Amino acid sequence: MTDTDWWGPESNSQKEKSPDNNQINGSGMSAVLANQSDGYQNSIQEGIDDGAHAVIDLDAAAFNLSVVRAMAPDSKVMAVVKANAYGHGAVEIARTLAHADGFGVARIAEARQLRDAGIVNPITLLEGFTDQPQLMKIIEIMADVVVHSMVQVDLLKRTGFSGNIWVKVTSGMNRLGFPLDMLPRVLHELRKYKVLGIMTHLANADMDTSATQRQIELFYKGVSEFGLPVSIANSAGIIRHPETRTDWIRPGLMLYGVSPFPGQQSADLQTVMTLNAPVIAINRVRAGESVGYGSMWTAPVDCRVAVLAIGYADGYPWGTGNPRCVLLGGLRRQIVGRISMDMTCIVLEDEDDVQLSERAILWGDRLPVEEVALASGSIAYTLLCQVGHRVTRVYVGDSEDAAE
Repeated sequence: MTDTDWWGPESNSQKEKSPDNNQINGSGMSAVLANQSDGYQNSIQEGIDDGAHAVIDLDAAAFNLSVVRAMAPDSKVMAVVKANAYGHGAVEIARTLAHADGFGVARIAEARQLRDAGIVNPITLLEGFTDQPQLMKIIEIMADVVVHSMVQVDLLKRTGFSGNIWVKVTSGMNRLGFPLDMLPRVLHELRKYKVLGIMTHLANADMDTSATQRQIELFYKGVSEFGLPVSIANSAGIIRHPETRTDWIRPGLMLYGVSPFPGQQSADLQTVMTLNAPVIAINRVRAGESVGYGSMWTAPVDCRVAVLAIGYADGYPWGTGNPRCVLLGGLRRQIVGRISMDMTCIVLEDEDDVQLSERAILWGDRLPVEEVALASGSIAYTLLCQVGHRVTRVYVGDSEDAAE
């Protein structure tokens, strides 16, 4: 597999999920979603709730980790599960990816959540700590820390920390990290500690190849003399910059089947999250009548409008830019009017046979979140992470690593 193989229109795995490349098979959205897993269909039948669902395919997450390992077979994998695993559920994803060499999180509470759930893999706090009470909590949960300032070095000495440390340097991001010319001093100060390696973060790996190349060269020039393991690559680096597949890699977005490159979709990854919502009303709207707040859409002809139980309170983007659609019965149907707090409206075609409680897909396998993000003037990271707490996560899959 070459890097250029990654970004085509479809992968074999996607074709297997939908033999008809233009339409999802099945009559009605419940039948479509049932094809993913009997477990999900059972949840529907049990009346799990009346709102939006995020169906999380754990087999797909496990598959994506295997793709990462195939791309960087000599690298250890720190799977990034911060922000509730990008909205997918940190505990469930961590259990599914139990064969990862470690996990990366941003907050102490995220690390504690994993430990409380029985996750024993190494956990790295990517943003480190700012005071002694935080450091004591880190010691308690046996997490590794990223050190990126001299304030932290002083706190380590005062606290008697004996855990593992990553030293972070800035090579172009200028957000967190020591300047490269401070590295000799920092490593001297930390000579009695367990330094796992040196890491940096790529600022432009998803768009600017020349800037990324300069950053990589600067990093290697600054760290080569120390002989420590290094970690550079995020998802975009892993895919587009093979030279960043070093001792440790830190995949995030690609584990969830999403492309890190704006306006592109992944061909060889499998979609992990499918966001869907039920139809709660079907209204007849006459030509010239408007729908929703601000009367932003007016019916050009007599039509039917279906109302879905999902809105910006659930994390679906409010943006009123480019036209957006959903999948209903396997077919694309246009969103009309403004997205409201709890509801979204779509216009039906004359031939549509839609029933109340039938579920529409807001994004998923045949309607990629990357496409929805682009139409919303946003990015896939934002859409996934802002899926709200009242959206029920339904976990499906038979992976050996999947949570039971």
